[in-house]
Amino acid sequence: MHNSKTEIDSWLMSLSSDNQTVADDEYWDAGFEVDRQVVHSKFGPYTKLFLRPQNFVKRFYHTVYPLPVEEWQSSEQVKLYDGFCTIDIVLDVRFQATVKYALSHREILSELNEHIKNSYHDLAFDFINRELLNLSDGAWVQKGLESTEKKICSLISEMLILKDIQSEVVCQLKPSFKEFPDVEFAKESVYLSVLKKSFEFNEQERDEVFRQQQLRDKQKLEHKRAQLHKINELAELERTKQAMQAENIKQLLEEKAQQQQDQFEIKKKMHADKIKQASQLKEMALVVELKEKQNQQSLIRDQEQQEKAELIQHQAKLKEKELAADIVKYETEQASWREVKDKIHEKELHLKHKQKQQEFDADVGYKKRYEIQRLAMQEESFSARKKADIYLKREIELLELEKERLALQLSIKESKDKDDN
Repeated sequence: MHNSKTEIDSWLMSLSSDNQTVADDEYWDAGFEVDRQVVHSKFGPYTKLFLRPQNFVKRFYHTVYPLPVEEWQSSEQVKLYDGFCTIDIVLDVRFQATVKYALSHREILSELNEHIKNSYHDLAFDFINRELLNLSDGAWVQKGLESTEKKICSLISEMLILKDIQSEVVCQLKPSFKEFPDVEFAKESVYLSVLKKSFEFNEQERDEVFRQQQLRDKQKLEHKRAQLHKINELAELERTKQAMQAENIKQLLEEKAQQQQDQFEIKKKMHADKIKQASQLKEMALVVELKEKQNQQSLIRDQEQQEKAELIQHQAKLKEKELAADIVKYETEQASWREVKDKIHEKELHLKHKQKQQEFDADVGYKKRYEIQRLAMQEESFSARKKADIYLKREIELLELEKERLALQLSIKESKDKDDN
């Protein structure tokens, strides 16, 4: 019991020291260049191979060969301890040829990566097999194969870099064992190590199962709490939803009432506008009717004035005709009278020249007075006709002024009606 505890303590200490060693290892930087290329220049008999410069301009005599980063992966199995232990090997290598390697293999520039895989595959697994054969005792069962994996990666990387090949190597070793009754006594140390490791693994597995069970119970409890919280949230959400629905219904009712009120106001306004429009139409009809009556009265007055003017003009013409007839008649009578008088004078001239001369003088005086009176009467008649014409002219002017006054009143009334509208 004391020895077992000492072995477990030493095993834990060795694991701690191995982990510390792993943590202290430095990261391997391969220094890959993604755009690494070499240029093969061939111009007649002259050839040259060089690294592609940054500002390179390709000519017809240049051939560019890329040196890409490529991955090489392979796997094998190795049996140890007379078949008791089988180790599965998975080798993953990312590599890139250097310019120096390309210069030394310029005849196969287009197949450099395939050449590297075929050339160094067996050599890499020789390093792996040699390291696995060094596992003589069962200490690695307790410690694990991580240190061996790292050593193999370092050996392969050093081998490739010595060959002018940059690389990153990852090696995975997965051991598996047969059933214990088939183990020979010569391999007792390995058997004990595997048995111890199996016991520790089973114990760790039980602890892991217990931990996972506790984690599942905790997760179930958390799940139930989450469900309860979700139910509370759903209930709160439902209450909020119902409150929002009630608020929405209230808002809809208020909006409907407001819409009805707005519709009532619109109908009321439309009815008032309709009444106002009907009133305006009636007022406009009355104005039109009044205008028509005024126009008719104006036409009647114009017609009456025109008829009166025509009557006065006709009467004036008749008076002028009568006056002309009187003048012609008087002149005719005068001519006839003078003719008769001349004949009588001629007959009685030799008889009563002096008496007739006196009578003639008296008659001439009488005629002069008569003529004066006649002229005075004509002047009085002409003055009367002139006054009648002046009166007619004034009547016409008064009629025109009355017409203008009526038109002015009508225009004033129309402007007032427009302002009221």
